[in-house]
Amino acid sequence: MGDGNVFRPTLALFLLCFLVFTAQAVPAGVEFRGLVADEAGAPVAGAEVTLVAGAQPPAGSEAHPAPAVLTDEQGHFTFSALAPGAYFLTIRKQGFFALENQSVLVSAGQNSEDTYTLTREKEVHEQVEVSTELTRIEPEDTTQRSTVQAQEIQDVPVPTNYSLSESLAIMPDVVRDNSGAMHVAGARQGEVLYLLDGFEISDPVTGAMNVQFNVDATTGVEVQSGRVGSGNAHAGAGLLSVDTVSGDDNWRVRLSSFVPGAETEGGLRIGNWTPQFQFSGPIVRGKLWFSDAVSVQRVISIVKVPVPGPDMSTLWGGQDLLRLQWNWTPRHTLAGSYLYNRDSAEYVGLDAIHPYASTLSPTHERSFATLKDQIWIHSALIELGIAADSGVMSQMPEGAAPYIQLPTGASGNYYEQLRQRGRRVQALGSVTFAAVQWHGRHDLAAGFSAQEVALSQSTQRGSIQDVRADGTLARLTTFTGNPAFHLSDTLPGVYAQDTWVASDHLVVQAGVRKDWDRILQSSLVAPHVAVNIMPFKGDDTKISLGWNVTATPMTLAFAGRANDQAQVDTYYDATGLNVISGPVTSKFVIPGGGFRPPRFEATSISWQQKIGASTAVTVDLLAREGYDQLHYEPQGAGGPLQTFVLLNDRRDRYRAATVSMRHTFAKKAEIFGSYARSRARSSEVIDPTLGSLLYAPLQSGPVSWDTPNRFTSWGWTQTKIWGLFLSYSVEYRTGYPFSSVDQYHQIFGTPDVLRYPDYATVNIGFEKYLNFINRRWAFRVTVANILGRDNFDVVSNNVSAADYLTFMGGHGRTLWGRLRLVGK
Repeated sequence: MGDGNVFRPTLALFLLCFLVFTAQAVPAGVEFRGLVADEAGAPVAGAEVTLVAGAQPPAGSEAHPAPAVLTDEQGHFTFSALAPGAYFLTIRKQGFFALENQSVLVSAGQNSEDTYTLTREKEVHEQVEVSTELTRIEPEDTTQRSTVQAQEIQDVPVPTNYSLSESLAIMPDVVRDNSGAMHVAGARQGEVLYLLDGFEISDPVTGAMNVQFNVDATTGVEVQSGRVGSGNAHAGAGLLSVDTVSGDDNWRVRLSSFVPGAETEGGLRIGNWTPQFQFSGPIVRGKLWFSDAVSVQRVISIVKVPVPGPDMSTLWGGQDLLRLQWNWTPRHTLAGSYLYNRDSAEYVGLDAIHPYASTLSPTHERSFATLKDQIWIHSALIELGIAADSGVMSQMPEGAAPYIQLPTGASGNYYEQLRQRGRRVQALGSVTFAAVQWHGRHDLAAGFSAQEVALSQSTQRGSIQDVRADGTLARLTTFTGNPAFHLSDTLPGVYAQDTWVASDHLVVQAGVRKDWDRILQSSLVAPHVAVNIMPFKGDDTKISLGWNVTATPMTLAFAGRANDQAQVDTYYDATGLNVISGPVTSKFVIPGGGFRPPRFEATSISWQQKIGASTAVTVDLLAREGYDQLHYEPQGAGGPLQTFVLLNDRRDRYRAATVSMRHTFAKKAEIFGSYARSRARSSEVIDPTLGSLLYAPLQSGPVSWDTPNRFTSWGWTQTKIWGLFLSYSVEYRTGYPFSSVDQYHQIFGTPDVLRYPDYATVNIGFEKYLNFINRRWAFRVTVANILGRDNFDVVSNNVSAADYLTFMGGHGRTLWGRLRLVGK
């Protein structure tokens, strides 16, 4: 399992012995039990529950005679050794409104277990008083995580408001590369587990997070980059989980962005139109609820093009997310959902060096259906779920002319017409047992997961001409072989986990998981251990450390290269008429026999410190190694047959030190800031694909989204100037690396040794609340990149080009508005 094989078990044994001897016994006495659930009936774990004795509600921050406790994985809490009498109960959880000073009576005999409901925060800044503890430290949470709640997603200004990935870029662990692709904790897109309401939602073919839905339906997003629990199948380099709204007994209607925006970049024109509609409420009060979130998009992306012609790409799309929940009994809940996506676009790929004729017109359709059954049997919580995911993606070039690659860009029409059909069927199950008391409290869980993923692909490929600056032909590329194939994989797994609350000062989580991969013919046993230490009285300081192993499955898009066509290259002399090499036929190959299971090993340490009542500071250190990762290596150079063989020896390395601070001001303002010093490198940064084969041997370097320095900050406040709600976001980072290429579009020199200029942007938002026709409305104006900085995203990287190392593209200052219906 890599370095430290002897040290880590020794350290684990020492910690185990230490915890056994320091664990505190549970005192006897009168017990008071309860269950905390959200408005849809789902249990809320990690909520802080306090009891204050007395006949009158406590005033201010009165000391609690009974210590605070946290709800377990089932949402249960227990107070022991209480004196009979009247108490006032308070429950707090980040992302929920606090339930304060609920009167309860603790009797001398056996007390029944009541259920207490927490309501999720929605429009926090509209409330006169908001009771929330965003800076509270959760002693039993062992995971290294960062979160954003619905309020930040809706209120923090970003360049566009239709895509969730735009809002996620305010998180310290998430960056978007120059193509707009999202990367979590320095990882490739397909190396992260993406969840939507507990089910995997990543693309069945590529593993990327490319699904769309109504952004206003998001209640929260969390990223787990270290100490990831064993219950997450093939989490790879981390986990990104999205939760969405579900209905309750209250009727709610929300409407936003139904008025088109205005774009000022490149002249005044109609901008994005992204109406979003939500409707939720009871079908049968107290039993059956629904929530429906619909969105439509007409989105434009304006680029700075140096030649006459269209300067923007346009996307039309629509999504519908329907959720149903049926509380059959208080101990049995059924939940289902259906998400539908459809979109089409034109001129995708348009930028400063790729004119509209060389772009694509893709269409995408996807359906995602889920069903989850949650039931308590005696004291055990059992969850069973199944989901079906199916999608079709097709892309068409703008014509049938040859595709020409010039030193300064491209011309002609794109060479590939593609159609992909992907599907995933997944099942999951888990059992969370009642807490066991033995030298503290043990929360035991076990479960399984299983997936079947499949890809069907067909293509039509034309030719590619590499042309020199003087107009002569340097290389001609064609394709041969079967243009269609089908591929599938099966990915089952099982796990067991124990969260041991040894005392008020020590929490240990240990688990093990085993995953299988049919294509790779391999399996991986993945252990996980994490420890929380609260060195002082109270919950103001927490030190966390852990080590875990996670599996990294191969995506079908990556495996499918070996089933696809072969590429044929012919090279010409300086006149462009005489063949000097070739034809050379190149083919991807997966050798027979099993592979070692690709895996990540992550070691992490965190320090969380609460300063006063309103400030929290976190320091996270993460060291992650990717072992036995897969890559295609060229072999047989110089001959008429070139093979790219799948090998199992790529190694990735990620190091990150992150400092973040969060502060709330009098419940009416908040500010967040983070700085991350990181390094993301790979022993193989070159990734050959059909149409852009790179014949360079194995070379190490930074990955193309490596950001050694990154600072992010955001905040919001309710001002007294016309009652405006003011918000901002700031991002600064080191420019991304890139490589130079020669006249044949092969790597020239060391890969990824050059970098774009540093990136910096400031976004400002102003929002005003108005009352009109007995409804409350919010009108927002956002100015993105208010400083008008040139944040280039395209570079001329061909060493034979006259404008070599000229940076282009990017987006200037933009202005857009949003009008939304808040409620009555």
